[in-house]
Amino acid sequence: MTNVQRVLNFLSDTVTCPNAAMRKVIASSEVGDAVYGADPSVNELEKVAAERLGKQAALYVPSGTMSNLIAIGAHCRRGDEVICGDKAHIFMFEGGGANAYMGVSLHTIPNQADGTLSLEDIAGAVRHDDPHFPRTSLVVLENTHNMCGGRVLPISYIREVEKFCHGRDLRLHMDGARLANASVATGIPMAELVSGADSVSLCLSKGLGAPVGSILAGSEDFIRRARRLLKSLGGGMRQAGIIASAGLYALE
Repeated sequence: MTNVQRVLNFLSDTVTCPNAAMRKVIASSEVGDAVYGADPSVNELEKVAAERLGKQAALYVPSGTMSNLIAIGAHCRRGDEVICGDKAHIFMFEGGGANAYMGVSLHTIPNQADGTLSLEDIAGAVRHDDPHFPRTSLVVLENTHNMCGGRVLPISYIREVEKFCHGRDLRLHMDGARLANASVATGIPMAELVSGADSVSLCLSKGLGAPVGSILAGSEDFIRRARRLLKSLGGGMRQAGIIASAGLYALE
């Protein structure tokens, strides 16, 4: 008899596979044309995700990279500038999409060891209202922070950044690819962690174990703009309920 060894792969949470219960949900999922808003599984996922994240509306998109790209496009005008960390996922691992597709540049400042950006550095990076400079329109935080060892941003720090941004008429986007991990680590609901953020992305295929997909959530007006960008970027999917149902199962 051949000895069979099981290999446990801890390379990343992105290599997880659906368990039997999730596969059963996928097989029995209700579907429709999601581009026309007629997929009941996608609609239910977006509704539940918005509730979990404490936002007015949500959008189901194929990937975390696309959710962050759409967030930048929905918040910014072409020629604007986004402040983010020098170890941020949107800067290091998203193919320069903000510049390539949205005409937006990234102004990086140092990430601290705990994943935060110092308020002094954020303030120093905000451009003066001068036609020589790009317009600063958005600040992006990442929680948990991947390249800083999965560190969880303290909620007191998040509140300080929220207050700063809204006092300067800047939008705040939370790259919450692994926000569920931060919620488990702190015992704080995801909605509370991002209550002051103007938008948040949440990957369903990372800590939540679904095979594919990401959520982008924010105000109803923000999601209307985001939905147009999703279509123009080729992210509209037809019978997407087959995969959305797995994300809904993971959230619930």
